[in-house]
Amino acid sequence: METIDHTTSNPVENVLSGFYKNAAVGAHSISSLLPEVEDGRLRRELFAQRDYYEEQKRSIRSQMAEIFLEPLEAGKAAQYWTDLVIRCKAKMGMTTETAAKLMVEGTNMGMVQLHQVLNHNPNIPDALREQGDHILSHEKEYLDRITPYL
Repeated sequence: METIDHTTSNPVENVLSGFYKNAAVGAHSISSLLPEVEDGRLRRELFAQRDYYEEQKRSIRSQMAEIFLEPLEAGKAAQYWTDLVIRCKAKMGMTTETAAKLMVEGTNMGMVQLHQVLNHNPNIPDALREQGDHILSHEKEYLDRITPYL
């Protein structure tokens, strides 16, 4: 599992960058997985979650621009490995259960990273901590919706 790889002396920048990375990795992962998913209900969940991540990216990018910061885009290597894992699973037969398991594992990793970024940056404004709590709550609700596919 990746750890926090973008840290500065600015805790607000660290947290916003962590939020952005979570949304960017989630959106990319879903986009890579969608062509392999046939179950209509799961596809609907994936589309809704990807839309959420894309909106998060736009919102966080705007938030960062207000304080003259640019988000770091997810590395090509991380995207390559995500795509490779999905292609390998697809070659072995991507079932609805397999797709859901990939999403559950990825969402859990993202939640761990969100907790890390919040815990490693205790001196942030309350509004930013609340934003993180809201993102984590949304991720938990998403898990609750996709675990029935396991």
